[in-house]
Amino acid sequence: MREIYICLPVHNEEKYLEKCLISIVSSVKLIPDCQIKIFICLNDCHDGSEDVANMCKQKYFKLNIEVLRSKKGKLNAQEKMLSEIPSSKIVFFIDADTEVHKNSFQIIIKEFERHKELVAIGAFPVAKKYRGYNPWRRLLDNILNIRSRHPESEISKLEVFDYHKLAEIDSQKINTSKYHELRSKIFFHGRMFALRSKEYWNKPSEKKKIVGDDSYLPDYIIYNFGKNKIRIRYDAIIYFNPFTSLREHYRSYKRVYFDLKNLRENYPKFKEIREHSELILDKRYINGQNVLTRFYFFCFNLVRKVERLLFKISLNKDPQKIWKKD
Repeated sequence: MREIYICLPVHNEEKYLEKCLISIVSSVKLIPDCQIKIFICLNDCHDGSEDVANMCKQKYFKLNIEVLRSKKGKLNAQEKMLSEIPSSKIVFFIDADTEVHKNSFQIIIKEFERHKELVAIGAFPVAKKYRGYNPWRRLLDNILNIRSRHPESEISKLEVFDYHKLAEIDSQKINTSKYHELRSKIFFHGRMFALRSKEYWNKPSEKKKIVGDDSYLPDYIIYNFGKNKIRIRYDAIIYFNPFTSLREHYRSYKRVYFDLKNLRENYPKFKEIREHSELILDKRYINGQNVLTRFYFFCFNLVRKVERLLFKISLNKDPQKIWKKD
């Protein structure tokens, strides 16, 4: 029987944790002959996350949930959970404020089975639709989350064909194309990804001031294990809460900006990988969309330019302090 391990780092997620677990239940049902083990790691929670975690442990006992604790930080939580997992087992990492599409686990596991050379597979994050009635928030939803609803709108700034050899021989057909995947990003997003084994996980030194798993780990994998070891499955969807405020969008991408700045400065050996990780909007794709969609992309591009300008003059440059939940 196949063993699958799922890691959920939790920091003040009482509102979302059970929804995430419910989505996992629906998804793992589609995987035949598997034994699931879920680790929930509480790191510096000051809300009711612990109560929700313990309730879910009883309510969803078939998921074989174990609740752990670590010091503050997503990477610290991941390290704690991985210490409980045997080697040579597939490990999924999922943010607790997301929801998994019912087919995503199955798609990623089949991809590992089909392509033995892969060591990491990322899901594709899609923003949920804003369901409220506030017209300003609805407009911001359409602007700030536009890329997630148009996967082919974003490509790498440099030529990255050498990172996507699988697209040549086994191109994806859903939410992407051979043309797009050959030019797509070379890294996975931290909201949901899987490793063939915990042996491919690594943690940067705390002195380097890098707090995001998706900032450092893809570069580490490519540098140490080579190109064509990472693939994004664009049909393996992970849903996240949409950005509906300029403030939260600014704060989120400010953390990413300084994470990547610290990565470039503290890991010069990743220089080539960093350069090939830069993304741009694909004008060819966007120009083929309707007028309203092009308007949303124009507004999004404007927001990002203003944000980058503000990042450069910001006094707070520590990702750990930026990445705080109210």
